[in-house]
Amino acid sequence: MSDQPKNISKSAKRQTRLEQKKMQREAREESRLKRPYQPNRKRRSIRLDRVQARDLRVYDVRFFCDQCSHYSPSTQTCTMGYVAQHTLESQMKLYDLTGMMAFCRFMEID
Repeated sequence: MSDQPKNISKSAKRQTRLEQKKMQREAREESRLKRPYQPNRKRRSIRLDRVQARDLRVYDVRFFCDQCSHYSPSTQTCTMGYVAQHTLESQMKLYDLTGMMAFCRFMEID
């Protein structure tokens, strides 16, 4: 049950809710300031594209995180903000399971 008495007016309840929301916002902002800088966007993965087996066999496919200029091997991160999880080994496992691969549109081969 609620810890508020039943004889409180609607405007007082509304004011209490607004104060609670304000306190929650302030707490979120305070915790955000304690974290290291993170851009205000969701960390999404790269969209998967279907790949024909013949194309994979014929062409020299170089679309893996470990081959990209934006990939930092020491920290295993992507400077473009993506999750750098699409290494050669993980991409081939994904292809074997689904027939799809992740092709980053920011790929720059060294």
